Order: sequence, then structure tokens, then C-alpha cells
Amino acid sequence: MSHRKLLGCSAAALLLGGLWVYAQTKPAKPDEEGERKVKETEVPKAALDALKKLADKAAITEFSEEIEHGHKFYEGSWKGPHGNIDGLVTEAGDLVEIEETVPADMVPAPVRSAVEKQAGKDAKITYEKKTMVIYEAHYKTGEKGHEVIFTPDGRPYHEEGQKEGNGKDDDD
Repeated sequence: MSHRKLLGCSAAALLLGGLWVYAQTKPAKPDEEGERKVKETEVPKAALDALKKLADKAAITEFSEEIEHGHKFYEGSWKGPHGNIDGLVTEAGDLVEIEETVPADMVPAPVRSAVEKQAGKDAKITYEKKTMVIYEAHYKTGEKGHEVIFTPDGRPYHEEGQKEGNGKDDDD
């Protein structure tokens, strides 16, 4: 291969590598799923206030912006008594979920058993307790009762085994 061809191929590889790095670090567009680290000053006031209230007196060490299902969320991370805690809130400051690192002895025995069976005896296992917020509403139309469940950003939530639709009918 000639010196010029080698130089040209090297330049092309460098350019493609740079474009790949740029694509990995650019912020997500509003309609793209993804997560990016942000500064505290980039977190909307309502979301920041909610995260600080969740963290109580702990210092929030990291913030991120997440786009899921077309909705924007903000996450804060801080140290808890057993390890890291992440709080996820909407732009308006509504709590979506809390993830907390917990020791194995705080995990119910059936969960530990199932995880150990699936992971194998040589696997290094860490546990997080996830607390999710969902809202359930009941209403009647005529004589028929209904139940609907939604996430804090207004998306329908479907419990395992429940058919997707407007909700399930109540017997009352």
C-alpha cells in the first residue's frame, strides 16, 4: 500500500472514530430515550426541590436527566446508610421511584433464593430495593365499576397478567 493510501485510511479511521465518540456524548433529543448527566443548575426548580427533600440532609452527588416513553425525568444520587440511593422525579417534582442499595440480609429470603438459583453460586450479587409510585383510581359509569392505574407522568400502568386497555372492571 502506498504512503498516500495509508495516510488517507488513517485519516478516515480517525474521523470515523471522532464521529463515533461525538455520537456517544451528544445530549439526547427530546424525543429520544436516554440518560445524560446534568449540573444542578440544569434541573428544574420543582424537580430539584423534590430531590433535595428526598435526600433530606444528604448531599446529592450526581444529577441526570432521563427521557423515557417520551417524558423527561430528573434523577439525583446520594449516599444512604447501606450504599447509593437514586431518586427519580418528574419535571414538576412528582416522585416516580426510589432505588436504594441494600444488603442481602434486608432482601426477603424468597427473592434471594430465586436470584441465587438464576445467577449461580459463584455470582457476585448486589441488591437494590426499588420503590415505585403508581396511582390507582376507581370510578363508576352507570352500574359498572372500573379501576385504572397510572404512572406519575400519566402513562397507563398494567399489572402483570392484566390485559392492556382502559383498566379492569371492579366487581363492586
